[in-house]
Formats: sequence, structure tokens, C-alpha cells
Amino acid sequence: MSSRIWTDAELDLMRTVGDPMADAVVTSLFAEGGIESVNALMRTLVVNDGMPSHLLPVVVRDYLSQTSSAVAVDPEQVARGEAMFGLWGPEMLLVLGFYALPADYAAKKGVQVLFRTGRLTAQPVRRVFETTQMVVDVMSPGGLAPTGDGVRSAQKVRLMHAAVRHLLTHDANHPWDPALGTPINQEDLAGTLMSFSYLVLDGLSRLGVTLSDADRDAYFQAWMVIGRIMGVHEDLIPANLDEAMSLTKLIHQRQIAPSPQGVALAAALVEGYRGLMPELLKGTPVSLIHFFLDRDPFTGENIAAMLGLPPADWTACVAGFLVDVDRFFGQRSIQAWLPDRAISYVSRHLIEGMLLVERGGRRAPFTIPDTLKARWGVGVAARESA
Repeated sequence: MSSRIWTDAELDLMRTVGDPMADAVVTSLFAEGGIESVNALMRTLVVNDGMPSHLLPVVVRDYLSQTSSAVAVDPEQVARGEAMFGLWGPEMLLVLGFYALPADYAAKKGVQVLFRTGRLTAQPVRRVFETTQMVVDVMSPGGLAPTGDGVRSAQKVRLMHAAVRHLLTHDANHPWDPALGTPINQEDLAGTLMSFSYLVLDGLSRLGVTLSDADRDAYFQAWMVIGRIMGVHEDLIPANLDEAMSLTKLIHQRQIAPSPQGVALAAALVEGYRGLMPELLKGTPVSLIHFFLDRDPFTGENIAAMLGLPPADWTACVAGFLVDVDRFFGQRSIQAWLPDRAISYVSRHLIEGMLLVERGGRRAPFTIPDTLKARWGVGVAARESA
């Protein structure tokens, strides 16, 4: 079977497309109640992680019903993907934070939306919480069941995207530049989906984690389910990892470029991460981004330098050493006998930081199911069960 090949012309067209279903919901709310209706929806989505239905307009409740039942799910494959997250979750979240997210900030056109919303530069830790919370929700056991927390989280993010898209394209004081494409367009959504799926698997490999082809595919296909729930166009859903690599490479070649907005967001992200790390490891965020992004595997670009990051400090040696130790033991089938992986020590500190730091405002706290806390060795529940 031949792999799908995307073209520049196809992706150029996809830059003009938003999310018709979610956009229609927001347009309806705007028509009925103006800007206050959209702002009220945003406040409800942000404050209530569970999206209680009695607080939502009928048009939103209809959207939730349609999008939770429209996506076909292979329960066995999704369960296997969830099992991979249960086993390697701390490392996956580390890869997401220090590889996938910074790589997204290097997309010159797509990053303009993130910068315009202002929340990433003003409240970087909060944004990390929200992104990580969605990943935990969708990949926790049962998260992708019809009424699972993951489905609700993905639906919420999809509506938030539509609200942001509407507000940016109707901002008379700061008109949106059409040369950037539609805000949060289909190419940018597909690129983000590849970051959360393909790049995470690539990052695990670079950390020395060896997965079977079946496990890699199960994790990847679970994320393709998530992509469909979040409104990614079916033409941009790769069928397999080979197609995902092809799509990721093309998007990187098209979109990775220097921008002052990317530099500002990367600096804020690093500062937010530093606040979650113990004093001795505060240099680790920059070192890990250098580890993953000194050479983009798709373009050869030094993305860490493009993002204006300072040179890595002595923690670069420690990070490299930990990865080498894990790879050494893993290649000799000794890893399973060890109580922990060296690199997951850093990952757990990040997760502990998220559990202990308040998200601020009237937002729900960052939460992880007790089963995952116990498995990863984080949080009060894990310590009490030890």
C-alpha cells in the first residue's frame, strides 16, 4: 500500500480552512448575544474543566452530542495506547514540554495566534497546565470513551479554538493579517496533532525508549481519534506513522522560521518551567530543549538557536548522561529490573510542580487520576500507597 503524499498546494488550501462545525456554534452564539455570549462561553470553558451541561446553551449541548458520537474508536487499540501512556507518561510529558511545544513556537505563521492571545507570555505556567491537563485527560484509562474526560477536554479545546478564531477575525482594532491564513487553520491543527503524536514518539526514541511497532501504532492511532474529535480535517489524518513523518516533514519545511513572537514565547515557556524545577535543576529546561532541537530532524535547522535560547549550562551534561544510562540499560534488557528510569526523575519533578502550584484565578486545579499518580510515583496518593 502506497503512502499518502501531501503537496504545498493542498496545505496552502488548508490554511484557509478553519473548523466549520465549531465555527458555526460560535457564530450562532455571537449572533444571539454578541461578544458577551462568546466571552461567557470562554469563561465557562476555562473555569469548568468538566463542562457541566446545564451551564451551556442548547447549540453547545448539540455540538457536544454530535462530536462525541461521530468518531469511530477501536477500543482495544485505544486501550493499548492508554497503556503506553500509563507506562511512559512522565517521559511523554517531558518530550511534549521540551520538544513538541518549543517546535510549535518555531512555526512563524501559526505562532502569531498564540502570541496575540497573550496568555502564553503573561501566564506561561498556566498554559503548560492546560495543555498537559488535556493530554492527561485524553490518554488516561477511559478518557476516549463516549462520555470520558478526554472526549470532553478535546471538545472544550476545539470550541475554545473556534472562539479565538472568531474573536481574532472580528477584531477591528487589530485586523488579522490574511497572509497568515485563517487563525488556527487546518494546517496548523494538523501540525499540532503531529507534535502531540509523532514528535512525542520520536522524542521517546531519542531518550532511548524502545517500543514495539504495535505499541507505537496504538499510541499514534489513539491520537488520530483525538484529532478527529478536535476537528482536524480527515484529509490531514495520516493512516500510519510513515505518512505522519511525511506530513510532519512538509509542515516543518513550510512553517519553521525565525520570528520575534516565537522568541518571546520560548523565553516565557522556559521561565515557567524553571519555576517548577528544584534549584539545582533550573538549567534543565534550556538544556533539554537544546537536546531535542539543536538540530530539527526534518529541516536540519537549529530551532533552539532560532528561538533565542541561551546556551545550555552544566545540566546539558547531566541530561545527556541520564539518557545514555537509560539507553545502555534498555539495550541490555536490564531496564525492566530497575525501580525507575533516570530521565523520569526530571519528568516527575515537573509533574509534582504542576500538582503543587495553583493554576490561579477560579480555575480547576491540575489533576491526574490516582491510578496514574501511583504508577508514576507522584502526588499524595502515590506516596500514601507506597
